[in-house]
Amino acid sequence: MRRPRRSHSFQIDLQVARKFSYNELSAATNNFSKDRKLGAGAFGEVYMGELQDPRMPPVVAVKKLTRLMEQTRKDYVTEIKTLGQLSHRNLVKLLGWCSGGGELLLVYELVTNGSLEEHLHGPERPLLGWPERYKIVLGVGAAIDYLHTGYLNRILHRDIKLSNVMLDDAFDAKLGDFGLVRQVDPEQGDLGGTCMIGTRVYMDPICISSDTVSTASDMYSFGVLLLEIAAGVKPAEVQVAAAGGHLSNTLVETVRESYARGAVLEMADKRLQGNFNKSQMERVLAVGRLCVQLERQHRPSIKKAVNLLSDLSLPVPQVGSI
Repeated sequence: MRRPRRSHSFQIDLQVARKFSYNELSAATNNFSKDRKLGAGAFGEVYMGELQDPRMPPVVAVKKLTRLMEQTRKDYVTEIKTLGQLSHRNLVKLLGWCSGGGELLLVYELVTNGSLEEHLHGPERPLLGWPERYKIVLGVGAAIDYLHTGYLNRILHRDIKLSNVMLDDAFDAKLGDFGLVRQVDPEQGDLGGTCMIGTRVYMDPICISSDTVSTASDMYSFGVLLLEIAAGVKPAEVQVAAAGGHLSNTLVETVRESYARGAVLEMADKRLQGNFNKSQMERVLAVGRLCVQLERQHRPSIKKAVNLLSDLSLPVPQVGSI
């Protein structure tokens, strides 16, 4: 006997994000057909949808959550309530939601040029040039700055990585996938008992040993992303050190070694063949290095990091001095 679908009922009072019917989104995605599938992650699949509502964009991205655990449902409501209150040019816009048909669905603007991961590492994409990379760096920084400082409560993304950065046709970056977002009350320094459950190679090592997240956790992930954009090399996890449970990240360690030898520009993506602004490249690597320091108190705030990235005349602090 086929197991009946579990129904979900949520009362989410938001004027910004529209509630869709399941039939409407099923029709928009041709019953979630394979030819409409744009991608899949750990918690869901994304489909292209064509809406008939003149108040909405004609083409959207429909995210279908696939791991319907109790925590998934809580994260679903959190994502809608959080994103429904946010608006920034460097954030993927949430358009609506649906909890019908035994499914949990989210409707986003469709960002047409794919993910940063596809452009930086995808074999079918042309080489991503340095001007575009530097523009993306500033765009992602602006998005995190808005999350950390532009709202009543600080908002932690908790899963900053290349595949969650979408690009439009002008290569403007839009940070997306807010399934793990958490708000931090102004009086709180961090969230205890809330581990980083994103991708480990981007994860703040302190989260593993302490089960706490903070804005500094997002800054570590941002730092890894900066180093990856500059070097064009994927980070990899080689081991977990015995002391403190720290992650050993190959990309982070290689950058630290290059600085120790005074040869930081050797980390620049070899595929660029020297076609980059050296001051900008040095600055992206330097700020990335500051962000991935093990001690949270030594990592820059996002506002400090964005200022350092955008104004090359500012002196870069020494490691461990912030």
